[in-house]
Amino acid sequence: MITDTQRDGPNRLRQREAEARAVQIHDVTYALSLSLQDRAPDYEGNVTIEFGHREPKAGTFLDFTGQTIELLEVNGQPVGDSVWRSNRIELEGRRLRDQNTVRIVYRNAYDHTGAGFHQFQDPEDGSEYVYTNFEPYEAHRLFPCFDQPDIRARLQLSVAAPDDWTVIANEAETGRTATADGRAQRRFTQTPPLSTYLFAVVAGPYERFQDRYEDTPLALYCRRSLSQYLDSAEVFTITKQGLAFFSDFFACPYPFSKYDQLFVPEFNAGAMENAGAVTFSERMVFRDPPTEIQRMNRAEVVLHEMAHMWFGDLVTMRWWNDLWLNESFATYMSYLAMSEATRFSRGWQAFNSRMKAWAYHQDQLVTTHPIAGPVPDTDATFLNFDGITYGKGASVLKQLAAAIGSDGFREGMRHYFRTYAWTNTNLSDFLGALEHGAQRDLQEWSRLWIETEGLNTLRPAWETRDGRVGAFTIAQTAPAEHPTLRPHHLQLALIDADASGAPVLRDSIPVLVEGERTVVEAAAGMEAPACVFANDQDHAYAKIALDERSVAFVRERVDRFADPFLRQLLWRTLWDMVRDQQFRSTDYLALVRDKIGAEQELELIESALGNVQAAVARFVPESRRVDEAEAFSDIAWERLFVAPDKDRRIVWARAAITAAQRPQSIARLLELVDKGTGIEGFDLDQDMRWSLVTKQIAHGLADGSARLEVEAERDPSDRGRRAAARARSSAPDAGVKAEEWERFTSDRESSLQMIAAGMSGFVWPHQRELLAPYVERFFDEVRDVFRSRDKDFAQAYFGALFPHSRPEDAVIERAEALLASLGDDEAVLRRTTLEALDDLRRARACRAFAASA
Repeated sequence: MITDTQRDGPNRLRQREAEARAVQIHDVTYALSLSLQDRAPDYEGNVTIEFGHREPKAGTFLDFTGQTIELLEVNGQPVGDSVWRSNRIELEGRRLRDQNTVRIVYRNAYDHTGAGFHQFQDPEDGSEYVYTNFEPYEAHRLFPCFDQPDIRARLQLSVAAPDDWTVIANEAETGRTATADGRAQRRFTQTPPLSTYLFAVVAGPYERFQDRYEDTPLALYCRRSLSQYLDSAEVFTITKQGLAFFSDFFACPYPFSKYDQLFVPEFNAGAMENAGAVTFSERMVFRDPPTEIQRMNRAEVVLHEMAHMWFGDLVTMRWWNDLWLNESFATYMSYLAMSEATRFSRGWQAFNSRMKAWAYHQDQLVTTHPIAGPVPDTDATFLNFDGITYGKGASVLKQLAAAIGSDGFREGMRHYFRTYAWTNTNLSDFLGALEHGAQRDLQEWSRLWIETEGLNTLRPAWETRDGRVGAFTIAQTAPAEHPTLRPHHLQLALIDADASGAPVLRDSIPVLVEGERTVVEAAAGMEAPACVFANDQDHAYAKIALDERSVAFVRERVDRFADPFLRQLLWRTLWDMVRDQQFRSTDYLALVRDKIGAEQELELIESALGNVQAAVARFVPESRRVDEAEAFSDIAWERLFVAPDKDRRIVWARAAITAAQRPQSIARLLELVDKGTGIEGFDLDQDMRWSLVTKQIAHGLADGSARLEVEAERDPSDRGRRAAARARSSAPDAGVKAEEWERFTSDRESSLQMIAAGMSGFVWPHQRELLAPYVERFFDEVRDVFRSRDKDFAQAYFGALFPHSRPEDAVIERAEALLASLGDDEAVLRRTTLEALDDLRRARACRAFAASA
């Protein structure tokens, strides 16, 4: 038996190591056999790896994190101890040839962090479910392999598992036989050459729903206790619409033999694009009645993962510095498909309020980075699944498509897949394909947009002579630390007011902004507008400034703009002004209170309320926080009872619960649980009930524990267990807090999702004095958490327990001290701290600005 002699050592792959290994290794196949037992803590694996090596004397290594190796043979010769350390199996040059066969028999424990090979037991019926999740660098937690994207390999999979389980993999099952102990041995078709992070194994007593798209079998899977909630017809409809759209757009048929979509428990992210077997978070199976926006968001994720079957799976980036070739394109294409091929025709409005807002926030942090830039190792990769890689990259592609024309953009994509199918690419390869379609050089575009960081600001200005525009310019600026100026294709909206004072869009002028100052000749001589906005229809990726006249016009009439998308863009601009201390948070909140009641556009209501929640939590002086929150709880309460449809009732009910801060507000909402809402066909759903009992306990209100027992009995699911853990952690009791804090790091048996649920209930702003000792404890202990625990756990710990709600000098100084103490090997904690510190400083500035009124 062989063990990893330094298992706690580094578990990351450096780019230079990956590049060196990729030069040597070729023609890789894995024959992997897994033995899974019901309710076992571990599993057995047997893998045979065949590969070519161009310079065998140089040796190489396999990546592997596991418990024990029972047998290790290299080219038929057994290998003893000492070759497995720091999650790598060294293959010494003296044992290698031009063509090699390595056989490894091993045993490994299941993972419970949502990465690797995750194991879950359903508390409702006791059923067990397991699934893999490998991106970016976790396949070696299932089996020894060359775990990097540009060493593609074919996988021949065999799985022995309980007979009543369903086993799903990248390819179809080809046959099964009974094992001596009553299980079934399944065999699967060998995969095409895939990157290791795209392999998948999912097993358990899943319910299956079947359909077809042309010659492609389609299937949906979810666990038995959840299957009653899966609206399979809608998911299949979106799936078929997406497959038709992408196959046509790329002029390339769907590249795999089947298309399975699996909703799996305790999934950390939204979804994962395993080739032919996409896994989704169960959040997309709606236990409670969803709004149309929730359905649209799910459709976007379905289409995003489907786009990856081409962008990412058929053609894969060579290394993680080009992660954007996967994520930016999948994001852009998902919103394009949603807008043009499904009923969700306002997809770009949703893109602005979610993806683009995320990008703007990320791009203004001190950790901003190019869309494509240096990624020295897989730890750095972990941090780049962010708003720049997804939202900014997609925004830039949207503008590029507008600039070169849809036909040229589409032809570039088609050339890309014709040229690079089943291979790995980099930025240069992609640009060459786009240049083929656009028939123009794109190197400068790439330098400005893809290879440099930062966010520009565009500021219109004009002179008025006798009521007409004399000269109209758009100034472009950039932050001093990121001084790049870029070309921006945009629509300049000129707006007037009609006789009633309502805004009227007079004209929308196409403009190419370049350099520091762009003259808009088309506007000269026009009657002076009442207001201008330099990003009508949201083509540009830039912050848009409003001149004083336009600010006054928008503040007075923002609710009266007829175009809901333009209304949303103007609200977005006002929110940017709050973040930049140009508009007081308290004035912004007053404006929302004044205007939100008349708003009927669901997307805009939700995005405005999201900004309200952020402003109350971060940007309002502490002395006014409760009053500002309660004002919105009152508005939401009123709107709940006059809302015209169920979707808006759901939104307003959620808003009322979120904003409630005082016992009387929480109590009146609890009455809706006990007595009903009095609204025909509408009562608070289970998620709302959980939110309320958590607030009841967090605020120390009577009978909280009794209500918790009632809700736990009402909802015995894993969701209910997580919600109960959050509620218990919320109690304003010193003993509870001490016990929970210790449990967060000492509990190695519970899943990450269960522990994170408790973490999410620990911090409440109104428990300020009770929680004061844990501020220092967090800073004292966080380095050890990042050193000793998986990255997913460490990130969850930081996100829940860092003192985000205390943007005060003492906390900022403590965070700065932590940052100064970090070493070069603590890159993940360094970046996470930098971003949290940046947000704290902005919050402090916004609070001070609001208090200066």
